Amino acid sequence: MLRPTSTRWFEVLCPRRDSVPVTAELARTGAVELELRPHSAEDFPVQPLAEGLAEYAKLLPRYERYWARGRLRRLPLVEAPAVVLRRALGRIAAWRAEADPLIDVLQACEEELVRLKWLAMVIGQVVDSPLDYALVAASGPVLGTFCAILPRDADPRLPEWVIPRTVPWEDERCYMMLGPADRLDEVKGQVKAAKGRIVERPTWLRGSAGECLARIRARREHLSTRVVHIYAELDNLFDDYALGDVLGGAVWLDWFASHVGGLERASENLVWVTGWTDDLLGRSLLAALERSSARALLRLTTPPPGVRPPQILVNPRWLKPFEVFAAAFGVPGSDEADPTPVLAVVVPLLFGYMFGDVGQGLVLIALGWWLKGRFEAAGLLIAGGASAVVFGLLFGSVFASEALIPALWLHPMSDPLTVLVVPLIFAVLLLSLGQLLAGLGALWRGEIGRWLLVDTGFLLLYLGLIGLLAGAPMGWLTLAGLGWYLTGSFLVHRRLLGALAAVGHLVENGMQILVNTLSFARVGAFALAHSALSAAVVTMADATGSVAVGLLVMTLGNALIIALEGLVVSIQTTRLVLFEFFNRFLRGTGRVFRPLPVPPELVGAP
Repeated sequence: MLRPTSTRWFEVLCPRRDSVPVTAELARTGAVELELRPHSAEDFPVQPLAEGLAEYAKLLPRYERYWARGRLRRLPLVEAPAVVLRRALGRIAAWRAEADPLIDVLQACEEELVRLKWLAMVIGQVVDSPLDYALVAASGPVLGTFCAILPRDADPRLPEWVIPRTVPWEDERCYMMLGPADRLDEVKGQVKAAKGRIVERPTWLRGSAGECLARIRARREHLSTRVVHIYAELDNLFDDYALGDVLGGAVWLDWFASHVGGLERASENLVWVTGWTDDLLGRSLLAALERSSARALLRLTTPPPGVRPPQILVNPRWLKPFEVFAAAFGVPGSDEADPTPVLAVVVPLLFGYMFGDVGQGLVLIALGWWLKGRFEAAGLLIAGGASAVVFGLLFGSVFASEALIPALWLHPMSDPLTVLVVPLIFAVLLLSLGQLLAGLGALWRGEIGRWLLVDTGFLLLYLGLIGLLAGAPMGWLTLAGLGWYLTGSFLVHRRLLGALAAVGHLVENGMQILVNTLSFARVGAFALAHSALSAAVVTMADATGSVAVGLLVMTLGNALIIALEGLVVSIQTTRLVLFEFFNRFLRGTGRVFRPLPVPPELVGAP
């Protein structure tokens, strides 16, 4: 588990006409990243389809929402892609001849429904006002009216010959405009320039505000019924022309052109689909090829020379949430240690120490359990909450109160020095482990000799200095580590100048690791801050003098602690892991595995 695994190189040989369904099924596994072999002759199965695909793309903005109502079927592409696309475009053209008149009427009905909705909202605002809407509706032919809905901060700078009447509106500004009918187009242009909407009154709308609202309501009911009938006619046309079959093929070809494009030519009739897979045994790839019903051969083999494989982290499922830390730093290379198993211990310990409370930890566990089906990282909440429960028992804290259970270890505010020192001891152990993980990486790179000569001395020097600062008689270890480091540096560089440069690196790295160690004092500081905030909440609850109000204060106080402290503690844990611990051994030099996007989901063939 400590070493990242390289993905495997796969090669699939298949007929050119089967390349689209084969690639689509491989992508559906989520386990392949395509890459052509260096200096291979490229074959573009969809290059002759460029014109047809461009025509298909032009049709999507107008028709996609109507096609989406049908069932696009996933059928095997038994014919050449050019034949499939040509049939699809022909079927679409025949469908359009009958569908376009219906769509024009449908869109007109939908637009009128929206305009009438806005107009009803405007008239509804003036129905009880002194304004006689019957006179407004009867305006003309000299005078004209319309409504304008503008953004709140818009300034259309209306001319003086227009009379605007403000109408109450939610988050925008609404006006009823009255002016010379032959000059209102000028005002409408200003409204559009200010990103406003224009609401015209239909000529058939006459009478008082109440009468107009009734007529609008009747008209909207009629239009809504018409819209339902037109959609039903379009659905019938979709089935009559069997668009689900041909559009499924077009969707596949469009996906292939966008995400794959080129494959490696094997012969006149065969192509290679090549790349990387994290399915190390190839089982899901074989199953995908069987689903495609294509005549294809799969081979897992050594990668071509000169290519760099992507790296993946192979950990048990319960460790997957902790991979987010390594991913934030970069994928570990094949010669770097995967810190995920270590973080499964370190992260909960850091979080729980700073957030030690039984009740609040149980809330985090419940929240993580509720979210675990939605977010993989929710497992971090469960682990952090469980650790908070353990440290809550050690600190004797339950929902911010330290009077409910005895502390199995200590109350933080009663012994702050111990609370601050313990994280420093933990830091020494953790940073030393980081140095050892760097040695593991050196072993994998074949540089273990250099690490033993130089870095081992640095580790002994670090432990000796920490012992001296703690008051222990560790001077002998400090001198031994310094001598080891200097001797090893001279042996590695084989010259005095290189050894002197190593002294400079020693000073820099020594100061850095000491600062990294001191950074862990913030763990104790946040533990004390959490305890102090909890004590403040309890004090405020006691000061109310009322059981009901006190419970309310405790509830709100605990909610505030969980939200605020939980966020701050999570940030500090992440910072210590990324910038203090990872700096010892991790560089994130691995190549990220980027699976081919999954093709659009289509229903299976009947």
